[in-house]
Amino acid sequence: MAEILLSEVEKYYLVMGVGQDVRVDGRSRSDYRQGDIDLNAVTNSHGSIRARLGETDVIVATKVDLGTPDPDRPDRGTIKFLVDCSPTASPDFEGRGGDELAEKICRILSIAYDKSGTIDLKNLCITPKKYCYVIDVDILVTVKLVQNKKRCSWILNYIISKVSVIQVLQCGGNLIDVISMAVKLCLGICELPRVTGLRYDLGQGVPVFSTDEFEFDYLDVKNSPVVVTLPRVGRYFVVDASLEEESCSKGKLAFGVTPDGCVTSIDKLGRGCYQVKSIQAATAMASTVGANVNNTINMRIDSLRELKLRADPKPLSMPMDI
Repeated sequence: MAEILLSEVEKYYLVMGVGQDVRVDGRSRSDYRQGDIDLNAVTNSHGSIRARLGETDVIVATKVDLGTPDPDRPDRGTIKFLVDCSPTASPDFEGRGGDELAEKICRILSIAYDKSGTIDLKNLCITPKKYCYVIDVDILVTVKLVQNKKRCSWILNYIISKVSVIQVLQCGGNLIDVISMAVKLCLGICELPRVTGLRYDLGQGVPVFSTDEFEFDYLDVKNSPVVVTLPRVGRYFVVDASLEEESCSKGKLAFGVTPDGCVTSIDKLGRGCYQVKSIQAATAMASTVGANVNNTINMRIDSLRELKLRADPKPLSMPMDI
């Protein structure tokens, strides 16, 4: 993960502030930064979101395709994650640095959305063993493009015409958490084409989809988790760490948390070591914080679905205060 250089005096000041539960920007250890959401950020997709939290800026878009179920799970659809970290975003992404970050994000998201079973993938199955929905969620971590909005929009639309994409326009800390929130928001508004029946071709049933663009179904993501990453700054864990705080931390714990506060996965990132009591404290903190974040995201999904009914192609914004 990209870091910034701080002097020993600056690190000491930051760590001491966290110990007093007063961070540099005035937040407590369990507070998130202010954020907002843009709907319809990218065209040519089945759902797109731009999420900003502090200085971290992420664009998410999904593509839905018709595929064949996995032989091991013939009655379920598939959600695929693919991460690509561009070396133009940070020198840390060059060579294995970008590959390692990509593998970490992909693994954390895959475990959170697949292993936990919080999304009923059976709803993505059309015909067992033959046809299912395949939702591609590809992640591209790259540099902030340009200040010219028209050119930025053109570049994003070009990329999205090739593949669905999560694009990090700017990283200001807490990248994995913001991506997980944006993924849940985007999957919540992802439009699944409605199947109206089967057309038989040479004795095999082929799905027939509605030609009405306003007839579609949504994926139920109410119980899906978000990722809460807790770096330890000094002796304490903090929520929504900035780049400065991440630079003072040797490691972090990433928790997948559902709306009822259930922890579905735990990942250790970095070189830090933790005692059992520290892990228990971090788990309790992630459970409380994750439940609040999920409830906020679920409410925002309902609001975004109402906005989509306006059929307004222009980006529509709302706050994402957690």
